[in-house]
Amino acid sequence: MSVTATYNGEEVDVVFIAETERNDYGVPGSPVWYEVNPDSIKIDALSILGLDVDIAALPKDLQDAIYALADEVEFA
Repeated sequence: MSVTATYNGEEVDVVFIAETERNDYGVPGSPVWYEVNPDSIKIDALSILGLDVDIAALPKDLQDAIYALADEVEFA
């Protein structure tokens, strides 16, 4: 299942998308929940100072810093 999250900063707006994985306790009748697979997080849209930006056009260190913003948002 795909989920999204949006980070709205002062100068940067990012829309993340990710896939979830089904989890449970491994016993019959246990609760079931879904968790975001951190390896599946992608950037769907990025704007910096109101301009749309292609994440691939940015230096690797800046890309990593923008992807780190996913830790600050709630996926739904």
